[in-house]
Amino acid sequence: MTDCSVIELSRLPKQLRTVARIFAEAGFSVYLVGGAVRNLLSEKQPEDYDLATDAVPEQVMQLFRRVIPTGVQHGTVTVLFQAERFEVTTFRSETTYSDSRHPDTVEFGVDIETDLSRRDFTINGMALDLRTGLLHDPFGGRQDLADGVIRAIGDPAERFTEDALRLLRAVRFATQLQFLLADTTRAALTGRSRELSAVSMERTRDELAKILRADHPSYGLGLLRDCRLLAAVLPELESCSGNTTPDKGELFTHLVRCCDLAPKEPIELRLAALLHQIAPVEVPESGVSAQARSAASAHRRLKALRFPNATVSQVAHLIAQMGFEYRPNWDDSDVRRLISSVGDEYVDALLAVARADRMACSDDLGVQQLDELAGRVSRIRDRNDPLTIRDLAVGGNELAAAGIPRGPLLGTVLEALLDAVLADPRINQPERLLPLAQRVYERLADQDEGHRRGSPRN
Repeated sequence: MTDCSVIELSRLPKQLRTVARIFAEAGFSVYLVGGAVRNLLSEKQPEDYDLATDAVPEQVMQLFRRVIPTGVQHGTVTVLFQAERFEVTTFRSETTYSDSRHPDTVEFGVDIETDLSRRDFTINGMALDLRTGLLHDPFGGRQDLADGVIRAIGDPAERFTEDALRLLRAVRFATQLQFLLADTTRAALTGRSRELSAVSMERTRDELAKILRADHPSYGLGLLRDCRLLAAVLPELESCSGNTTPDKGELFTHLVRCCDLAPKEPIELRLAALLHQIAPVEVPESGVSAQARSAASAHRRLKALRFPNATVSQVAHLIAQMGFEYRPNWDDSDVRRLISSVGDEYVDALLAVARADRMACSDDLGVQQLDELAGRVSRIRDRNDPLTIRDLAVGGNELAAAGIPRGPLLGTVLEALLDAVLADPRINQPERLLPLAQRVYERLADQDEGHRRGSPRN
C-alpha cells in the first residue's frame, strides 16, 4: 500500500534529485529504498542512497555515462554521477535459496511492492517515490520504526531460510537502533547457529564489527548468546558464560561491559576489551600466563573471522600486555620501561582498554591510577625521553667502529644500553654509552668463551 505521508524531496541531495529526474524523463519509475528511507523517517542524515527502478540494467547504462556493472545478473549497477555513487537495482522477485545465501533465479518486470516483499525486515521494506514524494509501506515498517521493533517481512522462518546472514542482520539492526526483536522474529532465529556456516566469514565479520561499533554492543552480544547464535561467531566468548572470577564476577557479563566502555574507534579497542580474558580459567598451563593464552585465542578467532592481519596482531598484542599492574610508587624508569615494552604506538590503546576493564569492575581507584599513569606517559613524551634502541645516541655503526664486531652479541649490547638509558636518560650520550658498551661486550664475550670451554666435545 502507499502511505499517505509525503516526504519533502528538497531534503534530498541535488544530485539524487537530478538522477531521479533523468529516470522520470525517460519514462521509468524510481524509488529510494533501504536504510536511507529509514533514516529520513527518523530525522537522520542518510549515509548512502540505494535506488529501485523498473529499468533493467542495460537501460540504466544507456541513461548515464558512468555506470559500474556491480551485479548485473541480479539487476544491480552503480551509477557514478557528479561525484556521488548510487546503487540502482531493477525491481525483481526471487525464487528459492538453495545455498541459504543467494537466490537461485531472479525475475525482473515486477512492481515496487513485489520487490519490497523480498526484503528482510519491515523497516527496510519501505520505498520513497522520487517523483511524487509518496511513501510506499506495504508491511507496516513505519509503525515498527516508531515502536522500536525489528520484524521480518512475512514468514520470519522463511526469510531466515532464504538468507542465513539475516540472522545476524536482525541482531545488528536491533543493536544499532536499540530496538526489540518481534516475538515471532526472535523465535524464528533462535537456535539456528548451524545455518550460519553458509555465510562467509567476511560477511560474519562485517556484521560483528557493526555490532561492536554500536553505542551498546553488549545488547547485541547478549542477544546472540540468548538466541543461541554466539557459538557460530565467537565460541570462546560464549564459553565465558557461567565462568566466574573473584574480582570480575561472570566473565561474559564483565567482557561485554568492557566492550561497551571501550572507545568505539579504532575497532581494535573494542575487540581487545571484549576478548581480553577469554582463555579458559579452569585450564592452567605451566609457564603460560592467562593473558598469553587469551591473546593466542583471540588471534586464532580473529584470523578465522578474516580480520586484517594488522588488526589481529594489534588486538593480540594489547591483550598480551593487559597483565601490567601500575602502582603510584613507580618511578619514571618504570613508566619508560612499560612504554618501551608495549611500544609507544600502542600505549594509549592499552591504557584505554585497561581503563574500560577497571570501569567494568567499578574500580574507581584503578581508573584514577590509570589516568595518573596516562599523564606520566604524556610528560615523558613531552621530554622526548629515549624509549627504543632507535633513540640511543649510538647505533650499530658506532659500536662496530669502536671495535665491537657485528653479530648476535651486538644486538645484546644495544639492548643493555637501552636498559641503562631507560633507567637514566641523562647517560644517552656517545661519550658515556661507548665505554659502557665496551664493558658489556667484554663481559658477554667472556661468558660466551666460558660456555664454549665448558661444552663437551662432540
